[in-house]
Amino acid sequence: MAAVVKVKGIALDLGGATFVVPPLSLGALEQLQESLSSFSGDVTDKAQVATAIDAAHAALRRNYPAMTREEVAEAIGLDNMVDVMEAVMDVSGLKRKQLEAAEGAGPGEG
Repeated sequence: MAAVVKVKGIALDLGGATFVVPPLSLGALEQLQESLSSFSGDVTDKAQVATAIDAAHAALRRNYPAMTREEVAEAIGLDNMVDVMEAVMDVSGLKRKQLEAAEGAGPGEG
């Protein structure tokens, strides 16, 4: 999905396409704070899976406003859920900055 990246983030392959996953906005964090505070990544817990999808959708909408929750749910799997959540929760930009330094900037730039 080609789009102008408005918010810096971490470039991840989701469903065969590369997306720049920014950290959550403060508004989204406020909405999801309770479920995120108890997030452990337990894929056998329906609420945990829903939290991962909701958080990723909220973050991705910052760069891809037309992306639906269903598209996000299909793009995230057991193989990339941890990477997606790390990108979504990269509040300080520490992980992004480490990746940019290692790769020499790139898709995560705004």
